[in-house]
Amino acid sequence: MKSNQPVLGVAPATDRASAQATLLRDAVMTAYSITGSLSAATVLCSSLVDEDVPKQHQTAAVLSRLHHIAMNRPKH
Repeated sequence: MKSNQPVLGVAPATDRASAQATLLRDAVMTAYSITGSLSAATVLCSSLVDEDVPKQHQTAAVLSRLHHIAMNRPKH
């Protein structure tokens, strides 16, 4: 294998950063739809951070918790 070929199964750092940015945006927008306020949305996201979850999975874990909250809210 040539040294300039990417290793299969390993995403470049820019791809991971882009995925994290997308997850973060989705988390904030989901929290905003729950709270109706951007400042409350950021507080909610911060409160859902679990220090036991590895750092690279934090955003996905927060988004998952937000989806759970949204799905359990009364529908109008």
